[in-house]
Amino acid sequence: MNQQTDNIRIELMVVACTGFPNTVYMQGQLEIYINQKKPYDDASDMINFENLLNSLKSDGEYNIFSCCCGAPECSGWNRGINVTTTESAIQWTNENTQDTWTFEKGSIREQLKRIHEEAVFCQNFFKEKGIQYVGVGYNQGII
Repeated sequence: MNQQTDNIRIELMVVACTGFPNTVYMQGQLEIYINQKKPYDDASDMINFENLLNSLKSDGEYNIFSCCCGAPECSGWNRGINVTTTESAIQWTNENTQDTWTFEKGSIREQLKRIHEEAVFCQNFFKEKGIQYVGVGYNQGII
């Protein structure tokens, strides 16, 4: 792996959604910025939270990014992100474009731990108001 590290920022976005019949719920979803740019299409793609978490456990190719319909190929993700780890770094290679990024492993883990804490806070906060929280962090264990 190269010595230069890239900046990754992972954020929890919580948005109000309407359901049927005439219900409102809060949905948590992730946004990822690498060197201050999203490596996926903002309008049609999403982050597969489960695959992101699994990529921290072992090396391999993961569909971290996907079409919002759930089928990665639908928005051009014919291949996934190849993840390689060392003791202190994680390297992602986008197998579609061959873009490669290297991150500090501790930074990703700390950000995901913070997101988990934010999701638990949101779930409890909205529950007190009679509003359901769904999405990222809803039933995930501590990272």
